Amino acid sequence: MKKYWFLKDNIYLIGVNENSIYSGSVKKYIKSELVNKIEREGFPEDIFSVPFSYIKSIENPEGKKSITIFYGDQSEEEVIIENEVVKNEFFGEVQNRLEDFGYSKEKPSIFKHAKAQFFAVLFITGIFVWTFYLANEIEKGYQYEVVGRRQGLGSLVLGLAQFGSLKVILGYLGLLSIALFALVKRLKNRVFVEYLVRK
Repeated sequence: MKKYWFLKDNIYLIGVNENSIYSGSVKKYIKSELVNKIEREGFPEDIFSVPFSYIKSIENPEGKKSITIFYGDQSEEEVIIENEVVKNEFFGEVQNRLEDFGYSKEKPSIFKHAKAQFFAVLFITGIFVWTFYLANEIEKGYQYEVVGRRQGLGSLVLGLAQFGSLKVILGYLGLLSIALFALVKRLKNRVFVEYLVRK
């Protein structure tokens, strides 16, 4: 049995059938003709679909206008559903059909929720320590040069160190404040998430 919803003034479709989830633009179709086609033949082949057998997990965050489907090796698809009622109906329908998936509802751990922001702070701090050390050494009279054709990060750090330890500290504090602001903002958005995970 097929179930589907039209969104965004009927130009976007989400739906499920016996073995797949569908989502995508259908603005090239006339709605009445598309409904007839779906009822008679099934969903159009030109919209995105994920077979149930490929799905690893699904996340439905409270208060957010999207559901994320994780499938395959490391792929994911974010399905935008601005109507909260439709979003919960869609998730409930998917949950009913994925009988071999476990359900849970919880807030993600702080680290999992803001992993990218934590790594940004660590990366910036690591670069600062390296650059500050070189800046101090240069101020003491030591000379450094990057050897080899592929200079990469080492040449960048050495170039930043030439500005002197004071400017390096000021630059680090500026970047750190931006990274910390992003981290705090991300943590404030930590909400309960409904999970469907393959057992």
